[in-house]
Amino acid sequence: MSGKKKKKNVRNKSKDMLSDYYKTNKAYDEENRRRQQEEGVQSKGLKNLNATEKTYIVVIILGLIGIVIRYIIL
Repeated sequence: MSGKKKKKNVRNKSKDMLSDYYKTNKAYDEENRRRQQEEGVQSKGLKNLNATEKTYIVVIILGLIGIVIRYIIL
């Protein structure tokens, strides 16, 4: 027997899943923006976010503030 083994091709399933999620949402967002432009609807910035999205933004901002306080100030 030869001492050579065939290497396994390892797939990064997380990367595949995230890239698929990104591509799908990008296409959905482009379609939504095109439809809104055709209807003449103006985007209102942060006003058109739902409660969950606003909560995510608040949590991210608080996390960033915590990181700044923890590692830069202290």
